[in-house]
Amino acid sequence: MKNLPNKLTMLRLLLVPVFVALVFLEVGEFAKFNDFIAFGVFAIASFTDFLDGYIARKWNMVTDFGKLFDSAADKLLCGSALILLIYVFSSVCYLLFDLTVAPAFVILITVFTVVIICREMFMTAFRSLAASKNIIIAADMPGKIKTVAQMIGIMAMLLVPDLVYINSAVAMVFFIIGFACLAFGTLMAILSCVLYICKYPSVFKEDK
Repeated sequence: MKNLPNKLTMLRLLLVPVFVALVFLEVGEFAKFNDFIAFGVFAIASFTDFLDGYIARKWNMVTDFGKLFDSAADKLLCGSALILLIYVFSSVCYLLFDLTVAPAFVILITVFTVVIICREMFMTAFRSLAASKNIIIAADMPGKIKTVAQMIGIMAMLLVPDLVYINSAVAMVFFIIGFACLAFGTLMAILSCVLYICKYPSVFKEDK
């Protein structure tokens, strides 16, 4: 843990509870900008994800700690953000949309969250099984696209609750952008998962 990438990974882990607390701090006047601050914390944490990997590869500072906890930090950050979107937008949707439409958005956001989290859990098990058989699973393009779309979607939608206080039309635009990115990210999550299974069928074969 002496090198910089590992410290950045630990910082990302520490920022997760801070991010969660900020989303829930809907108290008084602070409720009008708490999600803006939460957005900032999430953006910083997301940037450390790119930065620690870049530094580790560039300066040959890859460690077993980094391999394990970098992935865990990513899943904790994105998983908690996705779950919080259900909490946040179960109320925000009813402010932006008609009562006949809002429940559909809440259900769809919940479905996106469940699919993405289940995909991450499956891929963690899949990679672990592959590693036990000395099979290296390289990151594929749909998986990378999924990550980018997911991050953009989360960050766009994090701004919506506070934007409602400022301009509902702008809030609507960010909601649509975020929703579209999450929908696309969910499709890429399913596609990349299917491609992994088709590309590495030997992972499921029993050793003789």
